Amino acid sequence: MDEQKSNCEENDSEPAESIRVCALCNCLERSLHGQRELRYFELPFERPAHKRSASQLPKPGNDDLSSIGFSDSPCLRALLDDSGCWVHHWCAAWSEGVNLTENEELENVDKAIISGTQQICEYCKRFGATIRCHIEGCTRFYHFPCSAASGSFQSMKELLLLCPEHINKAEELGEDSWCAVCDSAGDLTDLLFCTGCGLHYHATCLDTGATPILRAGWQCPECKVCQTCQPGEDSKMLVCDSCEKGCHTFCLQPAMDSVPTDRWKCRSCRVCMECGVRGLVLPGTTQWFENYTLCEGCQHHRSSVCCVCSKSDNPPVSLQCCSLCH
Repeated sequence: MDEQKSNCEENDSEPAESIRVCALCNCLERSLHGQRELRYFELPFERPAHKRSASQLPKPGNDDLSSIGFSDSPCLRALLDDSGCWVHHWCAAWSEGVNLTENEELENVDKAIISGTQQICEYCKRFGATIRCHIEGCTRFYHFPCSAASGSFQSMKELLLLCPEHINKAEELGEDSWCAVCDSAGDLTDLLFCTGCGLHYHATCLDTGATPILRAGWQCPECKVCQTCQPGEDSKMLVCDSCEKGCHTFCLQPAMDSVPTDRWKCRSCRVCMECGVRGLVLPGTTQWFENYTLCEGCQHHRSSVCCVCSKSDNPPVSLQCCSLCH
C-alpha cells in the first residue's frame, strides 16, 4: 500500500498580520486560480490610527472554491494595509469600471474594492464580486476564480466576461472564441480558458472534463507552470490528476525527492471517501492512501477494525489484510 504525501500550502505558523490577502477574492498570494500576482493599490482614506489585529482581519480563503470571497460584507477599513489594499492583478483588471492607462497602470481600483464590499457573486453567493457580465442589463457579478468555475466565457483580449446565460454571444467575437485545437467555437459551454495566454480549448479536444475546480485557474499545456514558484525545472513538475494544476516536487511541504510513478492529487482535490474531510483542512504532513481517497485517520481506523464483526484489535487479535482493498 503506497503512502502519499500532501502538497504545498502557506505555512500555518505565519503570523496573521504578515499574510497578504486579496481584498476582492480573499485568496492568499499563492493562489491556484490564476489571479496572478498581488498588487498594492492606494485608497483615498486616512491611514488607520492603530495596526490591525488578527481578530479584525477577515479570515483568508484558501483554494477551495467554497471559501472564495467573504461570507459577510467586509468592513473596508479592516481590508486596509496602511493606506491601501492588496489585490490580485486579474481580480483588479477585470473589475467593472477599472481602466488600463497608457502607462499600463490600473485606475479606479479603489472604486472596485468599495463596490465589492457590497456585491455578491452569482456563483459562490459571497461578497467581493466585481466582474460583471458584459451584456447590457445583466446584473450578474463574479469573482475572477468564480467566473471560470461557473462556465462563463472570458476574453483576455477584451477583458470581458459573458455569463452562462449569455455565453452564446461569444460567437460574435470571432476567432477569440475559437478552440486552439479544432479552430472552431463549437460547444461554447465546453471551452476552457487558459489564465496564462488567454486561449480557449474544448475540454473534449483535450480528453478531459470541464469541472469547476479544473476551470478555475486552468493553464494550457504550453503555459503550465508551478503554482508556487512559477517557471523552471519542468522535469520536477507534478500535475494534479484532477484539476491539472502543476507544482514542483521541491515546492511541496514536505518536499518529494522525485516525481512519483503513481497518480498524484493536490490538496484541493483530496477528499476522504469515508469521512468526507477535504485535504485543505488537514495539516500538510497528513498521509493519504488509496489514490488520495482515504485520509490518515480513516486508514488507521480501517486497519484496526474487522470489516465483518466491526470489533477493534483491542485486545490485540490477528487481523488479515486484503491484498486489494487493504
